[in-house]
Amino acid sequence: MSESPSPSAKLESLSRENARLKRENQILSGQLAQFQEVARVIVDEPDRLALTGWLAEHLARLLKAERVMIGIPLDQAIVFEQMFYLDRLQPVDLRFRAGEGLAGWVMVHKRPYLGPPDPTAAGQGFDRSALAVPVLNHQGHLLGLIECHKTPNSLPFNQSELDLLQIIARQLTPSLERAHLFDQMQRWITSFESLLMFSASLNGRLEPGVLIRRLVENAAGFLGAEAGLAGLNLPPDLVTDAYWGSGGWQDFNVCWLPQEESGTPGWVLVNQCPYLTNDYPNDPLANPSFVADFRVKNALCVPIMDARERVLGFVELHNKGAGQEPFTWSDAHFLEALTNSTAIALHNAHLVDELKTQQGRLQALAAQHLSLLEDERRRIARELHDEAGQVLIGIKLGLQVLGRRIPPELPGLREEIDRLRQQVNESTTQLKEIARTLRPPILDELGLEMALNQYLAEFQNRTGLPLHFETARLKSRLPQPVETACYRIVQEALTNILRHAAAEQVWITLAVDVEQLYLSIRDDGCGFDPVQSNGAGLGLLGMQERVAMLNGTFRIDSAPGAGATIRVHIPLPLKNEPFLAGETPAAKQTTR
Repeated sequence: MSESPSPSAKLESLSRENARLKRENQILSGQLAQFQEVARVIVDEPDRLALTGWLAEHLARLLKAERVMIGIPLDQAIVFEQMFYLDRLQPVDLRFRAGEGLAGWVMVHKRPYLGPPDPTAAGQGFDRSALAVPVLNHQGHLLGLIECHKTPNSLPFNQSELDLLQIIARQLTPSLERAHLFDQMQRWITSFESLLMFSASLNGRLEPGVLIRRLVENAAGFLGAEAGLAGLNLPPDLVTDAYWGSGGWQDFNVCWLPQEESGTPGWVLVNQCPYLTNDYPNDPLANPSFVADFRVKNALCVPIMDARERVLGFVELHNKGAGQEPFTWSDAHFLEALTNSTAIALHNAHLVDELKTQQGRLQALAAQHLSLLEDERRRIARELHDEAGQVLIGIKLGLQVLGRRIPPELPGLREEIDRLRQQVNESTTQLKEIARTLRPPILDELGLEMALNQYLAEFQNRTGLPLHFETARLKSRLPQPVETACYRIVQEALTNILRHAAAEQVWITLAVDVEQLYLSIRDDGCGFDPVQSNGAGLGLLGMQERVAMLNGTFRIDSAPGAGATIRVHIPLPLKNEPFLAGETPAAKQTTR
């Protein structure tokens, strides 16, 4: 018969059992606390990166793992962006395709794994233990993967830990789906904002070079690209001057030769269709600089074509490394839609440039026309004064001689000769007035101030309209085109005031500094609405044209019943000597 244990032995056995149960209870309590913390993290619904980082940290403590990583499927691979290792979360950039490593094995088989870190070594001796569980949705699609590793020669993972990790994976499924949905929504919001910004750029009348840069920035934002470039077709080459990446532009000057189909830009210029590659380093059209300097992996190049199917330029987007989705032909079609809108804006910019060129030519022709007109006025005035005037004086002298030869007995004939001589005198006076009106000699001989003084005095004597002229003595002459323009503007303004304003007084101010001429003509007449009149009068248009040809500004301030003021600013070329005398005070002159 076996001897029954003594009471003391039973008591010792019960004590050991209680101690074991207590230790297990403590372990289970700790695991439960960690499990609750994992559940809380999942329920909190953080973004995907925060969720996987926090979960990796808690799983490492729960499973006493040396290393925990949570990856997501991307571009037909499992991508790990962070890892909890050596008691801290650190960023990584790991990518495993189907069949590569432990993650690749779980990706292919879509079932949990417990064993050595290398699945191909299963059944052999190993000093490490690994555990991997897929995160599957209700349709069996892989949403993520949890991978855990033990320290060397430590207790391996067991089946209960595998079961626990599977429970956590099932809890993680809806959180990863929500995080994926939120990421997608954020990308949609960013894309929509990029689209709105690009639409505003198209309506902003930007220069072509600026416009295609905006195309790169906003297209990259919409498609989630990391970098890109664009170029304009400036025959015989496609020209690029900058590369966009990390949110900024850097100089990158290159010409793509279409006859050699150099790079993807040259290819799209020749073939007039998009080019897509998701293995750029090994692509025959890859640019070595992009691979070496910018680590380009995925590339999408699309031509910018107008309605006549002429290539105006190109845009190319790049992705650099792991964690980025590859470009698709759907992306290419969307980018084509953006380039079509850009082509319209580029065509409009070209039309605006052509219009500016034509306006410049018309303005130059108008300036030449006015210059020739003034020259012709000067020539006609000189010929009227010198040639026709001398002829009339000759006729007058001849009539005087003829009058002396008339016999006294023919008084009627003498009276007729005197009448003809008086008509010649009147014609000579009118001829001189016409010549002076065409081009006053005093403007060429003594300058603008003296010419205006003379003209204003004569205008007031002729019309009875009080004129007040305020100016400052000029130390030197103004450029002849400026003097002529100001004189003609005053002439035209006074003519308009006399005809339309019903004014009682007019104030004219001429001021000059080193860089600007200021001319103001103000009346107290009936005024008008400049918006409704829209400057339709030929006189106003002529004044505006004269000022514009001198790169000046012309403005009319008026309102019904409040008179009108014409303000003219004309820039003057810099000279060593100022136009104004140093300390000369302004001299006010009033024509009475």
